[in-house]
Amino acid sequence: MEARKPPEEKTQPMIVYRTTVWALLGVAVLAGCNNRRAYETIPTIPTSGTITVNGVPAKGAIVRLYPKTKQAGVNSPLAPSGRADASGKFQLTTYSGPDGAPPGDYLVSIEWPDPAWRPPGGGMAPPPPDRLKGRFSNPQRSKIEVTIQEGDNEIEPIVLEEVAILKGSSLQ
Repeated sequence: MEARKPPEEKTQPMIVYRTTVWALLGVAVLAGCNNRRAYETIPTIPTSGTITVNGVPAKGAIVRLYPKTKQAGVNSPLAPSGRADASGKFQLTTYSGPDGAPPGDYLVSIEWPDPAWRPPGGGMAPPPPDRLKGRFSNPQRSKIEVTIQEGDNEIEPIVLEEVAILKGSSLQ
């Protein structure tokens, strides 16, 4: 009859094996996290502007720029954007903060969400609809263009007049 080994002799190699496997797995995970490739960036130029709709500052309007041509130095197009404050003024951001937009020619889209809008008949409101009814949300249809170049970039004021507003919304 074969002698049995005491339990501690059997489990000690298993503990060492498991500890080694977990340690190697941890090192592999940490190495993978540290090898992330930073996204590509290109220089931006501080850019701001103002937007009014039917003579009223468009507080909360989102202005987005779409490059007309491929941007050198990046694989995917960058679309700088900004949200208008109570006076209708916006500052564009591409990466973080009001860093501006890369130089180039752009098509502009505008959306103006109405957070106070409620569906007729009540009920829980879906995400805020566009007060401009999507008229300027497609940059190919909005016909607004801007050029960003080296130096001071105050975009010519975006003035939208005689624009029909979403039923149930207001200009405030």
